Amino acid sequence: MERRAGWVARVPDSLWSRLEVVAALEARDIASLLALLRRYAGYSQNDIAGVTGIAQGRISEYMRRRRLPTLDTIERIADGVGMPPDSRRRLGLAPEPR
Repeated sequence: MERRAGWVARVPDSLWSRLEVVAALEARDIASLLALLRRYAGYSQNDIAGVTGIAQGRISEYMRRRRLPTLDTIERIADGVGMPPDSRRRLGLAPEPR
């Protein structure tokens, strides 16, 4: 699946400072992070798939903890949702998208 050209999810800035989001980032808990994006930003699995270029079925597997994402996948998620530098650092990524 290809990313929608130039499209980045608009996630409310306040999401990144929520305690449960910070905890998920610091734990590198992608399943929880994806669930929190759904809960607080209103994004469906298809929305997340669209901005990351990752198949919806694979997003579902990550959310159900059936599969662990690779570092490249974590980068794609961070890039697709427009994760700010501080949140990227908490997740263990470089502060700037690739």
